[in-house]
Amino acid sequence: MEMQLIRTFLSLAEVKRLSLCADLLCLTKSAVSSRIRQLENQLGKPLFSGSNSGMVLTKYGQSFYPHAAALQQRWEQARQEMQHNSEEIQTLRLGSHPALAHDILLRWTSYMWQADRSLNIHMAAHYSQEMINEVAIGNVDIGLIFITDATSGLTIKPVMEDRLLMVSTTAGLNIGQVDANDYLYLDWGWGYSAAHSERLPQLQQRKLSSGHGELGLDWLLLNGGTAYLPERTVHQELDNSTLFQVADAPQFKRPIYAVYPRQSNRKALIDQSLTALGNLHA
Repeated sequence: MEMQLIRTFLSLAEVKRLSLCADLLCLTKSAVSSRIRQLENQLGKPLFSGSNSGMVLTKYGQSFYPHAAALQQRWEQARQEMQHNSEEIQTLRLGSHPALAHDILLRWTSYMWQADRSLNIHMAAHYSQEMINEVAIGNVDIGLIFITDATSGLTIKPVMEDRLLMVSTTAGLNIGQVDANDYLYLDWGWGYSAAHSERLPQLQQRKLSSGHGELGLDWLLLNGGTAYLPERTVHQELDNSTLFQVADAPQFKRPIYAVYPRQSNRKALIDQSLTALGNLHA
């Protein structure tokens, strides 16, 4: 059984969407489907079924999941043992949720690289649950995520806050003037949908939505309209009047957490990296 089939199974089980799984693994949707079919053929059982909420695990998929996770963990542990570890050269492995990779992770790793050119640096981007798994098996030293699901042996603590602003390509809008037909709803994770529904009931009947928040800025710049985007990603567009903040619109906040091993022989490097992250976003 090829490990790429296991990795694809675990990724699809987490994100539940073929398109998101394909983006995560840098594959086409058809390649993801092909891998899942191969795995199902080898096991002789259906692992996923389609539903309104996406691809969900069948009872066979649920039964296979812990075995797949264990196989992935054992493979990574074996691979690491085979790698040559140098005492003189340290590898710093920092990761984040994909929504944080292009700005926060990039600036963080750049800061560490500029501070110590003797480091080897590895950057990783995974969705929150997979990032927790990567830290747990030692593939990543510190990961930035949006959830607080605890795993034995790991510390998860808040390190910063993401502020979501309603922005538009139309200047001078107030919240009462936002057209639901031009509004792009972006799913910013657990708890956001309920808060959005409660505070903006007039925007429930919209035509545009995406579970991939990273597409939001590019969509607005290509097509115009209105959406909630992280403040950190739209500074330049607000400054040069490409985008405009919608007056009187509620703001939403979501905490960003760091996950890292509770005990590690790399504690000094982990502490140094966390301090640098705090300095960058003080």
